[in-house]
Amino acid sequence: MRTTVRIAGAGPAGLTAAITLARAGIAVEISEARKSVGARFTGGFQIIENTSGAEDALQTLTRFGLSPDDFVIKPIHKAVFFDWRLNPQPVKGNRPVGYLIRRGRGGRQSPDTLDSSLLRQALEAGVEVRYLTRLKPTQADIVATGPAVADGLSKEMVFSTTLSDAVLVLFDTTVSPGGYAYLFVLSGQATLGCAVTREFTKIDHYFNRAVEQFQKITPFSIRDKQTGYSFMNFSLNATPERESHRYVGEAGGFQDYLFGLGLRYATTTGYLSAQSMIHNEPYTKLIGRDALLGVTQEISLVNRYLYEWGGNLGLATMIRQAGRGDLQAYLAGWHKSVHWKRWMLPWIKWRWRASQKCMHGPQIHWCRTRER
Repeated sequence: MRTTVRIAGAGPAGLTAAITLARAGIAVEISEARKSVGARFTGGFQIIENTSGAEDALQTLTRFGLSPDDFVIKPIHKAVFFDWRLNPQPVKGNRPVGYLIRRGRGGRQSPDTLDSSLLRQALEAGVEVRYLTRLKPTQADIVATGPAVADGLSKEMVFSTTLSDAVLVLFDTTVSPGGYAYLFVLSGQATLGCAVTREFTKIDHYFNRAVEQFQKITPFSIRDKQTGYSFMNFSLNATPERESHRYVGEAGGFQDYLFGLGLRYATTTGYLSAQSMIHNEPYTKLIGRDALLGVTQEISLVNRYLYEWGGNLGLATMIRQAGRGDLQAYLAGWHKSVHWKRWMLPWIKWRWRASQKCMHGPQIHWCRTRER
């Protein structure tokens, strides 16, 4: 191991790794290509999912030594799902189904973002951060550069509103092909987004449709709006460690493919990459031991296939089932490694496997055909 550990990327995965290493007394240097952490985001809300693992996500963050005291993190116990006819389905969980957090660079308007909090914790631990600096994967001990290719795309609007706190999700393939639209409101601040997995060139059209549909559901005011785009990828990394370079977060293909919620995977792989260096253990071995990764992530690929295959009728059935009992338990059931999903997995990998040249990165992996 080098005297100073070099990390490429200052997202949640890279910062989690840096904090863990620095607190163990190891010198850490992060190279961030943008001019600040969280620069991809505009202060909007995202969700840390709480259904793919048995341990509560907040407990996981605490176990990793990440303090949640100075950033927004609100448990989600209830929401309202809507089908393509705008039929509402209230849903609720006895345990949180996720945690609402804010993303972005921080500053006066949104000092309570996950990104700004992790940066403060990293700096307090002695991490050096170099902005507007790029490292090649071969130059970094830990590669945390985020997704390389857009396999899923979302457009978001962040704004102030008079709406009451709410978590609303619209499942309609004519509004968000392969994805979903969402409206999160907390203390007068709102995030409205539209996520798609195909027809990327029409994202503005689909986003406008999402705004129209949510206005029908609950008319709302829009003040001080900002808009932005983000993307995710579909890949399964067979070698997250290559020649002592550890790939974490979406740079390593770690993502929940059902709803595209990757923050839990990002912090987990960041933490494990640091632990592998601290204790001189193979990173791949630690990944294999973790209940969240490996089979659980591959099963989420089957979930993604079923989600897209069912169309609007399938989505309507899904949300009706979600409203019949405990939402947290229902979504957790999607992540279980049942035999019929394990049987489907090789077939789905074969059906979706990319036939063209892959742009996801240099490591050995499976990636999805980009039928756009």
